Amino acid sequence: LMTILIMGVATFLVGVLPTTAQIGTAAPILLVALRLLQGFALGGEYGGAATYVGEQAPQGRRGLFTSVIQSTATLGLLLALLVILVTRKLTGEHFDDWGWRIPFLVSIVLLVISVWIRLKLQESPVFRQLKTEGKSSKRPLRDAFGNLRNGRTVLLVLLGATAGQAVIWYTGQFYALFFLTQSLKVDEASAIFMVATALLLGTPFFIFFGWLSDHVGRKTVILAGCLIGALA
Repeated sequence: LMTILIMGVATFLVGVLPTTAQIGTAAPILLVALRLLQGFALGGEYGGAATYVGEQAPQGRRGLFTSVIQSTATLGLLLALLVILVTRKLTGEHFDDWGWRIPFLVSIVLLVISVWIRLKLQESPVFRQLKTEGKSSKRPLRDAFGNLRNGRTVLLVLLGATAGQAVIWYTGQFYALFFLTQSLKVDEASAIFMVATALLLGTPFFIFFGWLSDHVGRKTVILAGCLIGALA
């Protein structure tokens, strides 16, 4: 609930930010601060969602079920690109002045819906069972990071598995658009069309490789993906 609120409020506030002409250098500083809050919320939201879905998944199908989360993240980016195109079309020459604020302001509707859905969720059966049996942690942060063995595992997962995936995902889906428009000077509509097409083509493979990880193991799929990404 906290992560969705942080993301939703930070996104909405971007839409009402004063300009540099109004408050000077405080404007870009506030923008970066809000973007950091969005990133912080995304990290918590994604990890929480993967854990929640993983605990709900049937035995032997955890990879397939959690892969849906990744595919919806990609579809979310695709929808965002379409919203930008529609907004730019509707506002025309006013897009750079005030039209760009519209998607951020409208996002408050999504926040309300998301909070309503979140309030309806129940804890997973696995968590409820642990709590009933008294096996849930009383000091989760200390147990996760204060224990040397657990701390080593966390660092290994973060730097050995998650970091590589994050670099590939953000480079392929976010930086690619920036590179096309800013470095190669491709017009924005064409660049968005190319990235959107790539997203549509790539999305089904999240499901496929999630399913494959249930049969050949997570590590094999993750490391193979990182190796292909590094080579490509």
